[in-house]
Amino acid sequence: MNMYRQMGLVAAGLCLTASVFAAQPVVLLESGNVKVTDADVRAELSGAPAGVADRTLANPEALTRLAKAIASRRMLVQQAQQSGLANKPEIKTQLRINEERLLSEARMEQFDNEHKPDAKAIDDYARSAYKSNPKAFEVPADTHVRHILVEGDTSEAKAKADKLVAELKAGADFEKLAKEQSDDKGSAENGGDLGFAPAGRFVPEFEKAMKGLTKKGEISAPVKTQFGWHVIQFVERRPARVLPYEEVAERMRGEATKRLLNRKRLEYSNELIKDAKLHEDAIKSVAATAAQPAKK
Repeated sequence: MNMYRQMGLVAAGLCLTASVFAAQPVVLLESGNVKVTDADVRAELSGAPAGVADRTLANPEALTRLAKAIASRRMLVQQAQQSGLANKPEIKTQLRINEERLLSEARMEQFDNEHKPDAKAIDDYARSAYKSNPKAFEVPADTHVRHILVEGDTSEAKAKADKLVAELKAGADFEKLAKEQSDDKGSAENGGDLGFAPAGRFVPEFEKAMKGLTKKGEISAPVKTQFGWHVIQFVERRPARVLPYEEVAERMRGEATKRLLNRKRLEYSNELIKDAKLHEDAIKSVAATAAQPAKK
């Protein structure tokens, strides 16, 4: 056999072996006959919100807590089995219901994957929903400003604010000064940017000064509030308006996908039980019994 071919086969064999070993679960915790592996942890996190699983797996402390919780639960299960709890009718019923719930939810997820609406159906539904309820997309007038905060109610604080106004009117860069001088550390990182805000978002003194600004780049005189002295820069003002479809399209398509899938789910569920026979007398009997006041 050709030497290079032999080497290729050996390399392929090594890769296969490595992949097999890599697939083996890693034991994270052992206690008696209880073992918790990384596969157990991943299964536990499978229903977690996006990002939670990755953050937990990447955090040794969180991973340890979860492994301990799984081990503790398994030991409790063993005790329940040994004590006969698992054989109680009500426990068996609850176990069966939990199994049915898990399997039915898994089947519906599978159904969703099999019946995903196409892009056109999603967009058509989203646009129709947008057009049918324009009031839902109305937004009030809002204003975009930046500010620099000088904390304090002293003459020194006021003097510093006056100095900043003078520097800005002389041509200093607002965002640079905000990053260097503002005591509002949250907005300072973004050059003092407060983004767009509707009326009523800020304290009254700030709101009044902001309303008086009309030209892009205009700088206010120092404004006194409970937080200290503010220097405000006007960026932009937008009138009340209806958000265009393009601005809400992603959200609308997400909602449309859910609604279309839910509609298909309902149709499928109704189809499954279309031949079901209701025992109305039994239903009325159970309802009547439940409606009776409990005996003291």
